[in-house]
Amino acid sequence: MEVRKGIVDCSPADVGYDGSRLDAVDAFFARMIEQGIIFGVSYRLARRGKTFAAAALGSRHYKKPDVLMQPDSGFSIASQTKLFPAVAIQMLVEDGLVSVEDRVAKYIPQFGGAPYDEITLIHLLTHTSGLYPEGSIPDKHHINAFGQIERQFEKDGMETDWIAAGLSSGLRRPPGTEWQYCSFGIAVLGAVIEKVTGVKSEDFILGRIVKPLGMTGTTFAMTKEMARNAVVFGEWNEKTIEKVEKGEEREMGMWSLIPPVAGGLFSNTADLIKFGSMLQNWGRLGDTRILGRKAVESMTEHRLFDVPDRCWGSAENDRSYGLGVDMRRYPGSLTSHGTYFHEGAGHSVLIVDPAEEMVCSCVYPWGPDDWNNDCNGRLYNVMWSGVL
Repeated sequence: MEVRKGIVDCSPADVGYDGSRLDAVDAFFARMIEQGIIFGVSYRLARRGKTFAAAALGSRHYKKPDVLMQPDSGFSIASQTKLFPAVAIQMLVEDGLVSVEDRVAKYIPQFGGAPYDEITLIHLLTHTSGLYPEGSIPDKHHINAFGQIERQFEKDGMETDWIAAGLSSGLRRPPGTEWQYCSFGIAVLGAVIEKVTGVKSEDFILGRIVKPLGMTGTTFAMTKEMARNAVVFGEWNEKTIEKVEKGEEREMGMWSLIPPVAGGLFSNTADLIKFGSMLQNWGRLGDTRILGRKAVESMTEHRLFDVPDRCWGSAENDRSYGLGVDMRRYPGSLTSHGTYFHEGAGHSVLIVDPAEEMVCSCVYPWGPDDWNNDCNGRLYNVMWSGVL
């Protein structure tokens, strides 16, 4: 299978990586593509702030195998976006404008009454607010926050109070007692950022994080040029990409009211490796400072003990999670203790291993069987096998 190479900063040997293992990485992904588990991949690896591997295999279109994935193919990073408001909140912590222990009600009046007045920023960042998650519980007839917002939007249009509508779902659990993935809670963090800074959350993220890091292919508003080289995961994003490519205006509906910080960024592996390398280097990329060491340490500290995870059928009794970052390790993983990551639907992942000073950015769109845990868990081991 053809392997299309991207631009790198150095050789693997320059940063203590066995370059022969990149052949194993390519063979692993080629096998997954041939088996129909994924239909393409673009990956990038960096160590000590230098990219030493960048490659693409397979297709970037779920039903067009001849539309080839490229090392610079852009994609909706979906929930990886959540890393950016997590960093933004830490920036505000450093400036003394917020504390993660603050109750949300201090900034968002809709949280002022019971049962929401006990929810803190930590709860939102760690998905332990008790607010109903999206599509991950057996409460078959319950409408989650976004469903409630949609119902209210049908009545009130642009006058909809999206936070009040979302809260009308109620609480599933008392705050701090269960991990349940809640994108609505991250959107509320966007509203907190806006309240404290006086600017839209997406503008804060672009101006204070994306632009300083030189992430020129990262945006909340995909361009025509970006759309022409975008990963088409499935029907759910095909129409959006086609509209952008044709220059047609997207109908945002209720989403025009909600901060897009839970899943709205479009990026590529070259940009995301910069963001990940900044975190790996404790808040700095070269001469650019985004955060201080202590803020990154706080963000990547395991925060949940004896908090169960019942999301998507899970039965974990102690969920490993930081302030916006996932800290689980697959059994037998070759990554170090303290490694953290965030995934995005479709599928993509950003992995940071502080102990080995290693970062991986990877997009590997699923085949027809959707989620595949074999590919998801094993890619860590294959990529980390070259660390010297």
